[in-house]
Amino acid sequence: MVRTFLILVALTVLAVIVGVFSPTAHAQSTTLTDEQLSQIRNNCTTTKSTLSQLHASDALLRVNRGQIYESIASKLMDPFNAQLGSNRLDSRATSAVTSSYRSTLDTFRNDYRLYEEKLSSAIRIDCATQPELFYVTIEQARSYRQKVHEDVLKLHRYIDDYRSAVGDFLVNFERVSQ
Repeated sequence: MVRTFLILVALTVLAVIVGVFSPTAHAQSTTLTDEQLSQIRNNCTTTKSTLSQLHASDALLRVNRGQIYESIASKLMDPFNAQLGSNRLDSRATSAVTSSYRSTLDTFRNDYRLYEEKLSSAIRIDCATQPELFYVTIEQARSYRQKVHEDVLKLHRYIDDYRSAVGDFLVNFERVSQ
């Protein structure tokens, strides 16, 4: 609840500062009006405080999610796949999903690292004296954050796929065992 509130506050502050965001524009080619630059300078302290809170809450969330995602692979998927293999049962479907899941988990870690680095960089910028650089860096952080979100959605799809593969295995196993 608090995390969601902080995200909404950060996005609201950024929207007010910059006006209308253009997701298709390249961050480097962004030209801000004098009014937008002034708003960034005037709201610099508040914005940086909000971004710092977002940074802290995202870091905690990433650690917690990362541990959960790793546990799913190492404590659930891998042992089940190994058990199937040791019993000479067909583990191709579950193993394929596990492989894709692990690859996406690696991508999640890398994308989060890039997001965290860019957000930290934005927080270190003196937005009172470098408002355009501040804006560009925040836009880049937003882009990386979106990639992290997409990675999370993929991980959840793979979890669902794995659940389905296990269900299919059980149905087939019961049919063959009878």
